[in-house]
Parts: sequence; C-alpha cells; structure tokens
Amino acid sequence: MIDLKTIPAESPLLDEKTKETIAGVLSKLTKEVTIKCVAELQEEKSAEMASFLACLVSLSPKLHLEVYGACEGDGIEMDLEHLPATGFYLDGSYSGAAFHGVPGGKEINSFVIALYNLAGPGQEIPKGTVKKIEKLSRPVHAKICVSLSCHHCPGVVIACQRIAMLNPCITAEMYDANLYPDLVERYNIQRVPVVIINDKDIFMGPRQMEDLVQLFKDAR
Repeated sequence: MIDLKTIPAESPLLDEKTKETIAGVLSKLTKEVTIKCVAELQEEKSAEMASFLACLVSLSPKLHLEVYGACEGDGIEMDLEHLPATGFYLDGSYSGAAFHGVPGGKEINSFVIALYNLAGPGQEIPKGTVKKIEKLSRPVHAKICVSLSCHHCPGVVIACQRIAMLNPCITAEMYDANLYPDLVERYNIQRVPVVIINDKDIFMGPRQMEDLVQLFKDAR
C-alpha cells in the first residue's frame, strides 16, 4: 500500500466552492466507506486521481482511502486492466461500484452521488423497482463508457451503480472512453453513454433505471 503522506491532498477539480458543496452531501453519510484505488502514480492520470481522492476524503470522517500500486492489486475486486481504478467498499465488501479514470466534468456528480447512495440515505427508488433489482439472479458485469462532457452519462452511471449496490450479483464500473482507446476500438463505441453487459451485449444511449433492470435481467 502506498503511504498517503506522499500524495498531495490538493486537486484542481475541487476548488473551495466545490469542496463546500461536496462536504454538504458527505455530511449526510451514516456509514463508513473505504475507497480503494489502484494506480501507477508515475502516470499523470493516476497521480491526478490519487490527489483528488486524498482531497476528497479530507472532507468527511466517514471516508477512508487506500492507494495501491499496480502490482499490489491482488484480491481487489474490480477491473485492474484499466488504471487508475477506484472502487467503494462497505464493511469490507466491494459495493460493485467503481470508476476508471478521473471523474472530472459531469462525472464528479456521479462519484459523489455513488457515495451518498452507498453510505447515506440514498436517492429514493420505487419499492417495486427495488424488488425487481433484488430478484436479479444472473451475474452481470456492466461497463459504462462515458465522456466527461456528456450530459446523459452521469444518470446512466448512477442508475447502474445503484442497482449494483442493491444486488451482489451486479457490478457497474465507469470508464472514461477518452482515456481507454482500446475499449473504444474493442466495442466499436461511436457515441456515449454505452453500457456493455458481460462483455457481450452493447447498448448505446441514455437509459432509465427500469430499462437497465430489464437489460440486466435478460443478460446472457
């Protein structure tokens, strides 16, 4: 594990006004979350993410940060092929929600809301939808490829990760498509958001939670 004292707790993504807003959201957390990040700190985006996280966790006593080098990721339950990779853990268990890249732009909202949904009161979901989510029984790994400037992407990320938090069969990991051209080529991504289910089925465009639940139910 990397010594956090070696990571600057400053980030251009978090100016004083933004920190004040985020701190207000984080003040509603009632559970403690461990944020685990696997990064290659000699690379720009990994260093940027580590500093962002160090700054973020300083805003709430409910947040704890662990940063690992690329060769230290054994046992960490998320895709480690695309770094930096950051996942949320509650009571020692992986929540199923992770972010690949730096959640700048619109995605800073989905990052903070994911923490709120995991360890705070959470956004309200109709009881009928919750029951449908809890009944999902097929393992689903969802990759959500986004652009940091996309207005529709955060909603899809938030919905997918909310589903993952309510059902241990589901994982939902966000990827900055601009940072990982191999994914763009592999899945022929032409626009975002894109939801890739179990590396087989590709769905482009905005999706509501009910729609996503059905896609996950039908997953192969």
